[in-house]
Amino acid sequence: MVLEQAQGALAVEDAPVCRHHWVIEPANGRYSRGECRNCHQVRTFENSIYIGGDDEE
Repeated sequence: MVLEQAQGALAVEDAPVCRHHWVIEPANGRYSRGECRNCHQVRTFENSIYIGGDDEE
């Protein structure tokens, strides 16, 4: 990360931003591991579990 002095304040130089394309492992438990195809960042995703009924009246 590059810092530079800009009018008396420190500014962080803009780093390239990744438009993540997540590849997420199949649900097996509460969490699934995901990895970005572009930058290889790893993240944990919470799997959703629907609890309830479809009681539409």
